[in-house]
Amino acid sequence: MDNIYIPSYNRHDKVSTYEFLGVGNIVVPQSQETQYKKRYGNAVMAIPDNKDGSVNKKRNAIIDLIKEQQSDKSAWVIDDDLKGIKRKKENIILTADETLELFEIVEIMAKDMNAKFAGFDYSEDNMKLKDMAPFSLTKPSFHTVFINVSDGIRYDERLRVQGDLEYWIHKMAVNRYCLKFNQYVALTDNEDGGADSVIGYDKNDRFKGAIAINNKYGRKIITHNKRGNQKFTIPIKGV
Repeated sequence: MDNIYIPSYNRHDKVSTYEFLGVGNIVVPQSQETQYKKRYGNAVMAIPDNKDGSVNKKRNAIIDLIKEQQSDKSAWVIDDDLKGIKRKKENIILTADETLELFEIVEIMAKDMNAKFAGFDYSEDNMKLKDMAPFSLTKPSFHTVFINVSDGIRYDERLRVQGDLEYWIHKMAVNRYCLKFNQYVALTDNEDGGADSVIGYDKNDRFKGAIAINNKYGRKIITHNKRGNQKFTIPIKGV
């Protein structure tokens, strides 16, 4: 599949997503291209350093690549630390071939319903979204998403963190729905910044990002409970 883009930075020794799937374009700044190519060869796709420098700048550079390289203006954008997709009910992690087959199913369904954004759950808790709700149209997805960029929406480069959340909010506000496969969860190596994260953010950074997003949309889209967990309120009515 040539429509998989994997943004990466300073992880030339291990791009878990590519090692799991065996396919994809690893998008790196030009200054790191040689290091990455020693391990990943032609899978490496370099962008100018001035289009890198932050997560959201790189994601926008990938949006530009999708516009240039994909005739249907759509592609997968997957964090570089994906280690698998789990079918929650059976607690089974899909093989690489099964995952790519699932990706094709998501693509077909998203295109048939003209969804400009699609993805999987981010929680392994099977009680939150049971079999009675295999799909959602108003819930966010992270880490592993299928996007159509023809609507012109871009990532907000002013945000250091929470950029993927704000992008989903913007997609919802403009397109009125997004597609989420609730019965599958994207598993990653590093959550919430993590010790090995190249961003290195913490909960305080997430609070600041939430405030910036709420101010941008003029309402409390993101709230926090006493434990600091986030709750999202979609910015539209009538779905």
